[in-house]
Amino acid sequence: MRPYVAMALAFTVSLLPATTFASPTVTVLQPFDPMLGQLPESITSDTAGNLYFSLGGTLSKFTPERQLITLATIPAPPGAATLGVKVGPDGFVYVVTAGFFTTTPAAFVWRVSQAGQVSVFATLAADGIPNDLAFDNSGNLFVTDSALGQIWKIDRRGNSEVWFADPLLLGDPDHPVAVVRALGANGIAFDQSEHNLYVSNTDYGRVLRINLHHGKAQSIDVVAESELLLGADGIALDVRGTVYVAVNAADRIATVSRSGKISVLVEGAPLDAPSSLAFGARCSDRNTLYFTDYAVLRASGAKPGIPSPSLAAVPVPFPGLDLE
Repeated sequence: MRPYVAMALAFTVSLLPATTFASPTVTVLQPFDPMLGQLPESITSDTAGNLYFSLGGTLSKFTPERQLITLATIPAPPGAATLGVKVGPDGFVYVVTAGFFTTTPAAFVWRVSQAGQVSVFATLAADGIPNDLAFDNSGNLFVTDSALGQIWKIDRRGNSEVWFADPLLLGDPDHPVAVVRALGANGIAFDQSEHNLYVSNTDYGRVLRINLHHGKAQSIDVVAESELLLGADGIALDVRGTVYVAVNAADRIATVSRSGKISVLVEGAPLDAPSSLAFGARCSDRNTLYFTDYAVLRASGAKPGIPSPSLAAVPVPFPGLDLE
């Protein structure tokens, strides 16, 4: 069977009821030990086939040969969380930290070289929770702030400004998914034309679309909102404009079409609080969706069961967009 025919068939099957047809097979590439604090949060890829992800207070690298390397330790204060990661157009890896359980300022964007050298790239509002990040074609960096309900824009020199803020980006203080505090804007990704910027909202289970004109935000609308998306974390887009959503609170990866139709790609074991998604960037794995199983809910005792943090992968019918 030709591969494109197989992909089309796989896509058709994914739209049919899960009770009748099996979900795609999830492959665990690298398990981690929660007893050692090994809870991978965010993931990204590069064109050489490397995967980078935040693991505790480190930036780790998983090579095509399946070697696990600690690239750098991020010097954030104790109690800070190491969250979003992306490879920039300059080849450096950018990492976000935020303060969940510390009063020491921890809202930074760090820049890490391939040799493991770490420096502060940008300092953001201390009362915010910078979370995920995306680059545009001009090299500007956009960072969601889950606490302040806004998106930061950081230029190539590290100068930051509030690019966009809206009530739709705020969390729900009355019913926070994370219990400890409200979390709004989370995952972020541009579409292929960069006319739209997609953002997930964790507490409300939303996928939002910000329309851009010459790089400026013009409007924001809700593409999808559903209980199926409650706990939405990282997102990624394929070449057809389908949004893949890591639904952290539900052990689920869902898809949202451009028209707002929601489908479940995979859910249940071995997924354990998937938090971030990234398509492979090589020709050989463009149809592979990599993700991190954060396992934070079971590790913290908020959800019953043995935590199973991991780096995992699942085949998808269409290639992902380039991250740069």
